[in-house]
Amino acid sequence: MVLLGAHVSASGGVSNAPLNGKNLGCTAIQLFSKNQRQWSAPPLSDDETAAYFTNLKASGIVSVVAHDTYLINLGSPDTEMREKSLHAVIDEIKRANKLKLNGIVFHPGSHMGAGDAQGIRFVVSSLNRAVDETPDCTAPILIETTAGQGTNLGHTFEHIRDMLAGVKDKSRFGVCYDTCHTFCAGYDIRTAETYKATMEKFNSIIGLSNLKCIHMNDTDYELGSKKDRHQNIGKGVIGKAAFGFFMNDPRFQNVPKILETPGGDEWYARDLKTLKGLMKTKVKAKVRKPKQNA
Repeated sequence: MVLLGAHVSASGGVSNAPLNGKNLGCTAIQLFSKNQRQWSAPPLSDDETAAYFTNLKASGIVSVVAHDTYLINLGSPDTEMREKSLHAVIDEIKRANKLKLNGIVFHPGSHMGAGDAQGIRFVVSSLNRAVDETPDCTAPILIETTAGQGTNLGHTFEHIRDMLAGVKDKSRFGVCYDTCHTFCAGYDIRTAETYKATMEKFNSIIGLSNLKCIHMNDTDYELGSKKDRHQNIGKGVIGKAAFGFFMNDPRFQNVPKILETPGGDEWYARDLKTLKGLMKTKVKAKVRKPKQNA
């Protein structure tokens, strides 16, 4: 079974997410366990949690990951922001544990002028504290690759390597590879040769065994642009061929592949059909002209 799906809506409660995924034909989904633009939220009720498991069983979905709130910044030099972010991460971990999720996708944050090395130290320190305060939780924290806009951390494989090297309990961590972000950070995957080279680089620096989730997103912007703008599969400058490489790579058969493309469920359905159509097929690489302005 190929683990393939999309970031689905949890509007009205997390129990609705599996049903939304089922309607799209997903075998894997990503969700927000709370409002992604708010710091706090009421705890998940026992009734809502029970309904989630009932719907999950009925959906046939076998892998679910959460995405953390966009407000979190564990790399900030501001102590108050880091503490607030830490408490939010701990809450995300506890929610994921209650829902028995397969992972929590986490943006490493921005150093806000303090420099990469200092920002990474802040991230590692906060993650170690978060793990210490959630000893009974099992859902791995998946550090997401980023595009590198502004002072964002995580746009080089070395950043991710250093974060993983710094955490004490390595069994609690993994990596989420975002195709749009990583391409815009400068890692090419458009041809068989560049895909192979990038995966070899990832393996030598981070280790493919740490790759636990893949965000399947095309992009409007050029290689190395450091711009984060998702596009539908084959409609951007990455092109279909790259996604065929991921779909047919036996190393990633059991790694959930999640769409975060624009256009809502209508376009999710189209993109899922496109990805399924790429399995065991050869697609000629096409280079599209990128947008020039943000």
